[in-house]
Amino acid sequence: MFDAGMTLSYILAIIFGLLSAYSLNNFAPNLNPFVKFFIVPFLIIYLSLLLFRLIFPGLNKIGKFINNYVSENTANDIHAMSYVEIFPPIFVVFIIIIVLLYTGLFK
Repeated sequence: MFDAGMTLSYILAIIFGLLSAYSLNNFAPNLNPFVKFFIVPFLIIYLSLLLFRLIFPGLNKIGKFINNYVSENTANDIHAMSYVEIFPPIFVVFIIIIVLLYTGLFK
């Protein structure tokens, strides 16, 4: 029925499901937790996926264009910085300093 890929409609549906659980937790704190955190959010996710697929069929194409744009710009910016070659040694030195601080060597 639905593809299992990470699409824009899927992400928006999960956000709506999480927001429904959050709002139910705030507005109905005495409701059964199983209903509050499982039944209603999954129902909201399923219904919003159906609505997104029926009302906005091109939503996933827009999400794919946004994903490609962000991925390409991020890869180009990382390549232009040239810090990929220098970052791992600096990270290792940072971890060693943190370990030495926790062991109390600098007291």
